[in-house]
Amino acid sequence: MVAADVIESLSKDLWRAETTRSPMNTLTSICPELTIDDAYLIQDKTLSLRASPQLGFKLGYTSAAMRAQMNIAEPNYGVLTKDHFLSPQQGFDGYVPTEELIHPLVEPEIAILVEREIFGDGHTIESVTPSIAALIPSLEIVDTRYKEYKFSLMDNISDNSSAARFILGAPKKLSEVEDLRLSGVLLWSNDHCLDTGVGANSMGNPLASIAWLANFLSKKNLGIPAGSIVMTGGLTKAHPAHSEDTFFAEFGGIGSVKAYFS
Repeated sequence: MVAADVIESLSKDLWRAETTRSPMNTLTSICPELTIDDAYLIQDKTLSLRASPQLGFKLGYTSAAMRAQMNIAEPNYGVLTKDHFLSPQQGFDGYVPTEELIHPLVEPEIAILVEREIFGDGHTIESVTPSIAALIPSLEIVDTRYKEYKFSLMDNISDNSSAARFILGAPKKLSEVEDLRLSGVLLWSNDHCLDTGVGANSMGNPLASIAWLANFLSKKNLGIPAGSIVMTGGLTKAHPAHSEDTFFAEFGGIGSVKAYFS
């Protein structure tokens, strides 16, 4: 592990890049010896600089399509905070302030509302299911603070798994969806169908993503708090967004969500 002062310095660099919209070189080009543990420490330090209440988690690279697109070998997680959430306005589920971002990309995801804390290891789909309150159609806007979307796993974890903004549609009870694995999604932009996906693209089942997160957090003696929103990972590739673009995601059996980029 690298020294604590290096962790703090790299965290400040990432925070500066985000707040000034001035992308930087990857952290591993500056400090090649970074480990995954170092990266999560940098993530934690930057979240303390953000000083915004935690709302939940976002999972990254739970789908083969996203891992292939970004050349990332395994899933990871970031933390969602209040300032990441975009509330409905002007007839959209989310109104995205493009000028606050560097190079935003859009991913359709199935978000999950956890109503009871999930703690400990050895979790499976069966063990986490009783803790799930609802499914929520969602769009995640990711935005790397690096100069381009070319980075290592350590770089991405340090950068809070590229978390930037997220948008939620109307929740639906899990019991009302027959098979979450088969819930398809159509991603539209400006009346053109950009991409398609299916719930099984997230680790075979979005609920498996919840189990993975709980088991991973248990290594740090942490759990998924009650009331958490968990974005379970993009079901398609991530697509670039520009000012005045609209995005619309339709999830079979779950609902839809719509965003506008100002």
